[in-house]
Amino acid sequence: MPADDPRITIRTDSGETLVFDKAPERIVSLVPSITETLIELGAGNRVVGITNYCIHPARAVENIPRLGGPKSISIEKIDALQPDLVITDKEENRETNIEPLRGKYPMFVTYVRTVEHAVKMVSDLGLLTRTSPKAAEIVETCKQLLASTDPAVVGTPLATACFIWSDPWIAVGPDSYPGDLLEKFGFRNVFSREDGRYPETDLDDVAELGAEAIILLNERYAFGEPERKDIDAFLSANGRRAKILIVDGSYLTWFGYRTIQGLRFLRQTKAKLLSETPQIP
Repeated sequence: MPADDPRITIRTDSGETLVFDKAPERIVSLVPSITETLIELGAGNRVVGITNYCIHPARAVENIPRLGGPKSISIEKIDALQPDLVITDKEENRETNIEPLRGKYPMFVTYVRTVEHAVKMVSDLGLLTRTSPKAAEIVETCKQLLASTDPAVVGTPLATACFIWSDPWIAVGPDSYPGDLLEKFGFRNVFSREDGRYPETDLDDVAELGAEAIILLNERYAFGEPERKDIDAFLSANGRRAKILIVDGSYLTWFGYRTIQGLRFLRQTKAKLLSETPQIP
């Protein structure tokens, strides 16, 4: 395509190439983190439909029509909105649920598995919505946060298990966006890529693998003090110790604009854990 072609060309993570004569003006976002990113880019006035879990930024989303949960979207409500772009995510949205939308509307599909990919996605959204200057600011902030972290903090490995669900216990594996985010700051995942992207496990495994830090995400499973105390008691009974943190799940699972918060949080948290005494056994 010629360099001076005014059209917008985007290749999605599903391998499709989308071409627009102008920036989309009626966007349905079925991904909470992308809804937030679109608003922070300055394209919130073009977002006409979102999911029930699109909660950030609170004031900006309160009057946008809701279309159901990410995995139970109302096709009828989307049709009524007549969007010129639907944004979905391979993990966030069930394929069977969004299949009826294919062919009806252009679909920008994401499948973010690394911090670098999240940064690229922000750039893509900036291009797609003609908000590239703001997208570049977000991208640059992410890069600066990574580059300015103390090498001693990053270079000191801390054996870590990060849970997203209980009963059964489901952990974050290395081959995932939250897994990569943790790895950027030297949180060494006690699970391997062979265990899967989100391995099902139990506390016996965590104790045996020697986790020094255990991170409990309060979204989507609402981890709280009862679970923290249960894990602490289990580890103590088995002669183990670990730092157990209850964390805002959006810091680790929401990619895009919130990647900034995730990077800041993990940088501060890793430095704090390393500075505490006595040292984690």
